[in-house]
Amino acid sequence: MDTKEKKKKTGHSSFSQEEWDVRYDIIYNSLWIILKYLLLLSVIWYVIFLFIEQQNWYICLIKAVFAPGVLVVLTNLFVFFYERYHLPLNDGVILLILDIVVVLVLAADTWTHSLMMFSVLPLIFCLFLKYERLIYLQAVISLILMISHYLLVETDTKQELKASVLFHTSGILFDVFVFANMIFQIRKYTQMLDTQSTIDSLTRLHNHECFYEELDARIMEHQRNGQSLSILIADIDNFKKVNDTFGHAYGDKVLKALADIFTREAGKRCFVARYGGEEFAMIMNLNQSDALAKAQIIRKNFEHTKIATVSGQENSFTVSIGVAVYIPEYKTSSHFFDKADEALYRAKASGKNRVCLNKE
Repeated sequence: MDTKEKKKKTGHSSFSQEEWDVRYDIIYNSLWIILKYLLLLSVIWYVIFLFIEQQNWYICLIKAVFAPGVLVVLTNLFVFFYERYHLPLNDGVILLILDIVVVLVLAADTWTHSLMMFSVLPLIFCLFLKYERLIYLQAVISLILMISHYLLVETDTKQELKASVLFHTSGILFDVFVFANMIFQIRKYTQMLDTQSTIDSLTRLHNHECFYEELDARIMEHQRNGQSLSILIADIDNFKKVNDTFGHAYGDKVLKALADIFTREAGKRCFVARYGGEEFAMIMNLNQSDALAKAQIIRKNFEHTKIATVSGQENSFTVSIGVAVYIPEYKTSSHFFDKADEALYRAKASGKNRVCLNKE
């Protein structure tokens, strides 16, 4: 296992921009969810307290908005430092932010113990972070916060108010609504992250890692039932010249055009991926002749596709394709792929814009 893999397992890897953005969205939306419900809860509590204790309305107002107000400041500081100074949202920073939020929420709970369970909120994020040591550390911190809240909560308020069904019910509902919304946010954005980790952002095809997962699964299926299995690898001819001549934005249009052809030709029996750069790959449950026919269709369609520049000039390009059919002698998916890659190399070497079959 290399250093990068070790770092990823311990939760200290350097994340992609998409992963940073997902973490930011989770924290940002969670802070506003907590703020919304905390403000509503504080207003309800302090309005009731105003009528029972007959205190000055402005004192009750200040008490009601103090914790939510500090939370607003914290949220805006979080946004400012992330956007301006690229605040690293590593695991420790996330838990620090959440523990500060927990303290603010518990500070607003001055009459009942209904919000003590809110202390375990950061543990939900520990499970999302999947870093075992942080779970134990946060469990200790959460326990300390709960005990501190129990000891520090005011005891000179009327006992009947502390035991009020309304107060306890509102506190429980606060916990339920916040936890439910937070879990929804985490699930929503982690699903987005899972999608981003398997889908190429430009072409919306599957990526390199997803391709090998599918290829391994198809090989296992072939070994069980003997179903035909073949792959093709396509590489756009002279693509560097395309970028150098027309620019990278136009090069992206060319990539999308080929991706669209692959998507149209895939059908239900084929799996398409952008393998990397200008290379595309397709896994097919087809025999040799059908696989070669599929490759020729892709090649011809791309050759006849006109792609317009900003000035309106239309250009067409070509693609070389290598095809390999699976045989038991291929011990791994990488071995199988290498055979298709060898066929692609021959297609390039023999003049480009053609399909070659690997001959084992």
